[in-house]
Amino acid sequence: MQKNKYIFLLIALLIGSAHNLWAERTSGYCSMKEEEKGKEVLSLYPHVYFYCATPGQIYSRIWIDAWVRTSDLYDGIRLLEKTKLFDKNRKLIAKVTLSFNPMKIMEETDSLTHIVLSGYIEKSCIDNTYVPENELSKLLEKAENNEKYTYFYDFIGRYEFSETKENNSYTSYLLNEPNFTQQLLEPRLLLVFYKSELIAIFHTRDLTVKRYDSIEMGSQYKMIYNSKFSEHTKKEMVDIYKRKLQP
Repeated sequence: MQKNKYIFLLIALLIGSAHNLWAERTSGYCSMKEEEKGKEVLSLYPHVYFYCATPGQIYSRIWIDAWVRTSDLYDGIRLLEKTKLFDKNRKLIAKVTLSFNPMKIMEETDSLTHIVLSGYIEKSCIDNTYVPENELSKLLEKAENNEKYTYFYDFIGRYEFSETKENNSYTSYLLNEPNFTQQLLEPRLLLVFYKSELIAIFHTRDLTVKRYDSIEMGSQYKMIYNSKFSEHTKKEMVDIYKRKLQP
């Protein structure tokens, strides 16, 4: 086996429930449209966090988890003009400029209702200093062989990856992206550690790995893999990946 060889695999679907995670944020005040060529329906504040599909040439489709006062949700299904929206910490993040319906209405908590919004913002509204693949690529370019969790600690915390204690000595950290057709979230980045050592990164978007060879494997999967481990370890990681899929 070639030393330090990396195998690339593509991540598929995760169970479709909204999580308090994100991967992008607004660079300043931005407008969101319900349709790419439609009218503005939402005015977003700076540093509003959201999920984003692969950015388009001009517009990018986004998914925002937000909370609205239950009393302000018209007939329990519609957002009216001037309605205020909040994040999970009850910080004001947006105001409705034209009435529209959320993509999903989730649970009600106290006086607030959790909703999911879908729409389009200009690509220039995305903060280019806050893109996980760019930051991870920089880390990987400088990483030593068999880098430890502490090296990635700040990165994992910055993007609020979801931690899962897997079987045996494995721990995974997950970041999602939206599937607008099925209205659910799918894995975007999945980091797998054996004890404290990074042994695999599943990903859907481009990553730069400067110091390692790479091979393409299959058309459905992308994974960066530390080849010093055995075939059994590969199976363990595939099993971890499969547990993230829809049943």
